[in-house]
Amino acid sequence: MTVHLWRNFGLWRLALLLAGFHAVAAAADLDSRPVQVKIDAARVIGRIKALNDVDNGPLCQRGIVDLSRYYKEIGVRNVRLHDVAWTYDNVIDINYVFPKWAADPDRAETYDFTQTDYYLKTISALGINIIFRLGYSAEYKTAVRHNQPPDSYEKLADICVHIIRHYNQGWANGLRLGIRYWEFWNEPDGKSLSFWAGTPDEFYRLYETVARSVKSEDPTLKVGGPGLAHDLNFLEGMLRYCQQRRVPVDFVSWHIYTPDVHEVARRAGRVHDMMTQYGFAAAESILDEWNYGPDDWSRLFVDPAYSRQYFDATQNAFGAAFDATALTELQDAHVDIATFFSGTTFMWGLFTSSGAPQKAYYSFLAFRRMLDSPERIAVEPGNPSGVSLLAGVSGDGKSVRVLLSNVARESKVVKLDFVNLPWKGRTRCDRQRIAATADFETVDAGELSAPGAAATEVLAGPSVSLLTLTPIR
Repeated sequence: MTVHLWRNFGLWRLALLLAGFHAVAAAADLDSRPVQVKIDAARVIGRIKALNDVDNGPLCQRGIVDLSRYYKEIGVRNVRLHDVAWTYDNVIDINYVFPKWAADPDRAETYDFTQTDYYLKTISALGINIIFRLGYSAEYKTAVRHNQPPDSYEKLADICVHIIRHYNQGWANGLRLGIRYWEFWNEPDGKSLSFWAGTPDEFYRLYETVARSVKSEDPTLKVGGPGLAHDLNFLEGMLRYCQQRRVPVDFVSWHIYTPDVHEVARRAGRVHDMMTQYGFAAAESILDEWNYGPDDWSRLFVDPAYSRQYFDATQNAFGAAFDATALTELQDAHVDIATFFSGTTFMWGLFTSSGAPQKAYYSFLAFRRMLDSPERIAVEPGNPSGVSLLAGVSGDGKSVRVLLSNVARESKVVKLDFVNLPWKGRTRCDRQRIAATADFETVDAGELSAPGAAATEVLAGPSVSLLTLTPIR
């Protein structure tokens, strides 16, 4: 396209942008105070952490729905396996792979690995790492049968070791998947969910028994837990116990569901501080369940209108903005792996029951595109009021990307000044947006204003935008 045409196209695009801006400005929900930021493409401050992983594999609805192509599209690298029975089949859990507690754990015929083998092979075929949760899925009301301390801690540990042998060493006609992360239990502090009916001390001793057995079997494996629901006092007790008795803790796993998106990164800081206090600073921090949470759990599944409003929010434009904001703020937190709950068709999932992407899915796709420009660059101010920004440049200097999100009801106006772009001359900007009326669609493409490179983005409330800058040759 000639310079003349580009200029005319740029003026036309600018006129549309201004018209849209004035239309939004006329609305009652516009925050008229513009957010001014500078993005310095020459100031690399680190590397964007790939935290866009999920809970559970791509097979859902007993295998009728296969989300493998979507898992590839958003670049899932790790999945944590928990509550698989709620979306696929009776697999993974100890009561499914070792169905008769009175049986001999040394005998291969006492195990039932068939369905779990198939499920795990579909994950490993995608090149995805597995975090295998040793324990049980959620059980409710009259179905709660596996939350009591076992009558033999050593037997439970022995069963766990045989599961590891099956999946890493081929025992009992098994596989050799090289699973490194073995998480013990889920939410033993969450009394209302009935995962653990024993005392904290009983759990600490059970964890010790299993962890020592796992490391004795293979010292290179990573063992950790407890999949903390929320009680930091429980975690402190466990870390103190493990420090005093020199129990191996290769990672600490924890969860958060919160209506306050900023609490996700704050909780990561508190968990890491506690790990450091008790001598586990070198251990990994794994956030292996997170999502937008209700402000009143007691109303969930009791009040139909409240439940519908809440679950709609996890999956609509607000949910997309919440997820993008959390992924951005976790960049500065002490988190090594984060798996969103969940990547499936479950109630908190990224997909409908038929396997169609929800708006929240597109937030993970937008974040995946950020990883194509993985060298994180400075945004000033670093914490602009009311919006979340993440910026990166590609290693070859051919692209700069900015992820913006707004969780507020009010629309936000963001003025971006780009300096030290890795190319000379003119700059093209492609804008993709997730909003009430857009599913990560390209809403605008054209040349940035000159001199310099500047852009104005009107973020509807709530919404997510991805800006991709490339040179015009």
